[in-house]
Amino acid sequence: MEVTFDGGGWWAYLLVFVAAATPVIEVFFVIPAAMLAGLPAVPVALVAVAGNLATVVLVALAGERMLGWWRRRRPSRDRAASSRSERSRAIVERWGVPGAALLAPITTGTHVATLAALATGSGIRRTLRWMGFGLVVWAVVVAIASAFGLDLLA
Repeated sequence: MEVTFDGGGWWAYLLVFVAAATPVIEVFFVIPAAMLAGLPAVPVALVAVAGNLATVVLVALAGERMLGWWRRRRPSRDRAASSRSERSRAIVERWGVPGAALLAPITTGTHVATLAALATGSGIRRTLRWMGFGLVVWAVVVAIASAFGLDLLA
């Protein structure tokens, strides 16, 4: 199988990268949409993972610093949290970082799960390693499912 990036021009892949990098829009949505637009599965999956992982790394780096600042500043106060962050933290506490990484695209999003993993004490390297693994797994599953789904429609 030949992997090329000629399917829709470089701008199409730039859109895939930006869409995948946007919080809440996960590879779960970007890959099927790009494939439906006529882009080939393998390059789309690679670009989508790169886009999502790029912002996950930024969130992890910024989040680690913000969490440290927050803990130093307000160690004893109750912290208000959104329902997404509470759900993500519960997943991390129950299933650990590997479970959160694999469930993130369909539950809370990888960005929120990354922050929750860091908030529960997981190291940044471990968190990024598992989030990257989870993104690759989901990208492969979604690309294969989309390819078969699109083939069935044709």
